[in-house]
Parts: sequence; C-alpha cells; structure tokens
Amino acid sequence: MNKILPYFLLFLFAGCAPDEPVEKPILIKEKVLPVKVEKPFEPKVEKHFSAMERYMMENGLVNVQEMDPTIQIKLVYNDTCNFLHYKIYDSLSIAFLPCDIATKFCNAQNYLKQLNSKFSLVIFDAARPRHIQKLIWDSLKMEPNIKYNYVATPWDISLHNYGAAVDVSIKDMSTNELLDMGTKFDHFGQLAEPIYEARFLKNKQLSDTAYKNRLLLRKVMKKAGFNSIPSEWWHFNSCNKEFAAQTYTLLK
Repeated sequence: MNKILPYFLLFLFAGCAPDEPVEKPILIKEKVLPVKVEKPFEPKVEKHFSAMERYMMENGLVNVQEMDPTIQIKLVYNDTCNFLHYKIYDSLSIAFLPCDIATKFCNAQNYLKQLNSKFSLVIFDAARPRHIQKLIWDSLKMEPNIKYNYVATPWDISLHNYGAAVDVSIKDMSTNELLDMGTKFDHFGQLAEPIYEARFLKNKQLSDTAYKNRLLLRKVMKKAGFNSIPSEWWHFNSCNKEFAAQTYTLLK
C-alpha cells in the first residue's frame, strides 16, 4: 500500500501552497493522502469577478476548479434548486476554499477517478460568508426544533464560514447524472443522516445502491483527510473549529 500511495497524490496545477447500531454512523478506515503545498497559489484576479468573489480571494481562498478543472461545481445557493427556492448567492458562482483544503479536495477527486474514471466530485457549497448563513436562517420558515438540527444559527460559527467545510456528491460524467444517495441535497429528515443508515437499509427505505454510493463518497473524502458528520451525507469537514479559528480567516 505504501508503494502505491504516492500515485494517488494530486500535484497542484497552479503551484498551490452493514448492520451497525442505529445510533452510530458507519465508519470507514482509510489511510489519509498526504497534502503537498509547494508555493503560494496565485489566483487569476480579473475584472469580471464580483465583489464577493474578490473578497474571497483577498482573504486567501482559491478557486477550486482553477486547480482541477475536472471538478464539477453546482453551487445550489446560486440557483433556485435549493430548499428556499431562490438565489441566495447573487454574486458568487465559484467554489472557494483555503489553498491547503482545496489541495485535499483535489486529492479526493484524483482518488475517485482512480477508482472510476467516469466519476467526478461535484461541489454544492464551499466557503460561505457568515452574512449568508444569517440570511439562510432568517429566510427558512420551519419549526425551531427542526431548524436547529439542520441549519447553522446566525450567532454560531460554521466551518463553512472559514472555508473549512464542503458539501459534495458524486456525478457520473458518462450520463451527466448525480449518483443516487437516497435523498436530495439539503433533505431535512433522518433518511439523509448517516447515523440512521443501518435502520433504513434494513427496512429498504435506503436502497443498496444509494448506500454503496454514500460509502464511496465517504471513502474518497476520508482518504483525502475530510471527516463526515452523522447528520448529513453530503457534508465533510476538513478540521475542527479550534484549528479553523487559528488557521483561517472568518468570512463575514
């Protein structure tokens, strides 16, 4: 394994520095790919970038797709296909992450393509300024007990606010279709929660295909150094909040 591990490492293009108990998520043990950062990534600052996109770059974030053009980007909050059914990102159409986290994500993409060359990771959301988080909270009409479970509060800080979390799925490029994950992105219900997968797999509410697709997604993300959470199959953290606060800029 040690002899082939470097084969999976993605070198930067732009020179960038089943039955488990219901209460437990299904764990996948993978050796983490090393992260290689050789020198600072230099974004291509162009006139057509919006003020928010320039703000991201000024705070040290990089365009993930500039580092690996094969990565698919579909920011759901820049469209009406989100749970609020209107555009929240009026001036953000690029997926931004800190350079080292973007590197890890490119490693995950490379590893996925080693497993299946027809597949690609697709980013639904990446770095998210805190004022957008407040807008989402204020706009969502939902019972408070449900709302607290699925949406970050305005007074809390999300790892998305540092660019240290990413919402992602897998797309089959040969069919141009997302893989079946059992629910849509931003599904507010237990069927979307990895912690309940064993239960739903047993009662057939979660298909074998959707379950295996979730396992594949977790496998490639964990291989690159991301951690899944028990409440959303699409959400992955690069680090904890303490590390993020010490390392990255809080996006306001």
